[in-house]
Amino acid sequence: MIDSHTHSEHSADSVMPLNTLIDTAIGKGLDYLAVTDHMDRDFIYCVNNKEVAQLDLPAYAAAMRAAKERYAGKIKLAFGIECGYSADSLPISKKELCQYDYDVIINSVHTVKNEDIYDPVYYEGKTKDQIFLPYIEALSESLDADYPFDIIGHIGYIARKAPFPFVYADYDGLFDAIFKKIIQKGKCMEVNSHVKFAPVDFFPGADLVKRYRELGGELVTFSSDAHQAERVAEKYGLVTGMLKQLGFKYVAGYMRRKPEMYAI
Repeated sequence: MIDSHTHSEHSADSVMPLNTLIDTAIGKGLDYLAVTDHMDRDFIYCVNNKEVAQLDLPAYAAAMRAAKERYAGKIKLAFGIECGYSADSLPISKKELCQYDYDVIINSVHTVKNEDIYDPVYYEGKTKDQIFLPYIEALSESLDADYPFDIIGHIGYIARKAPFPFVYADYDGLFDAIFKKIIQKGKCMEVNSHVKFAPVDFFPGADLVKRYRELGGELVTFSSDAHQAERVAEKYGLVTGMLKQLGFKYVAGYMRRKPEMYAI
């Protein structure tokens, strides 16, 4: 088993000690674990949530170096980062993503037009198109970000709080363009099992993953997005079962920015 997206106490929204995260992964039998704590420079410019504590990057890097030494031979441990995309924060992210030798970089959209889309206020008085179209546009923009990244994080994240379902049929042409861009750029799409309040089991949904596959998508990975120990590798069998049914044979785990393939 692998898990390509997890968070420790170095993220603003987790209190899980790094050692607890890694020990839990080993205890659950994982072969590969990526720790991908939040680099939320997008929230510096966020108009409805500026209180997100910013990652202490040198402290996080030092902790991961120590962890790699401590757990050598026990689990394949990747030093990762989850970069929150926004146009305004792009220069900061570009500079900081080049300061360390990451094994894997996740590019995610958590804010749209400098608004936190986890905040219920974002959705008040908006139609489905007013909610989803700017988010899909931001997803597309993030794929052209002028900084290094490997994995596209939780496509469909907005559905955690949106009052409408996030489905392929509603925006098929726009989704096709995004999937084609992911494939053309050689990036990997994660299937994320941390859905919170959404009435689905994972993001993106099976309808979207199916279309990605039909268009020629091959690079996928499993991500629990765990912020608590009990959620490490959560729904791994469910997600990989869906992937296998759609014709995927492998999930990717990145080391030194290169995908290593793990048979499903």
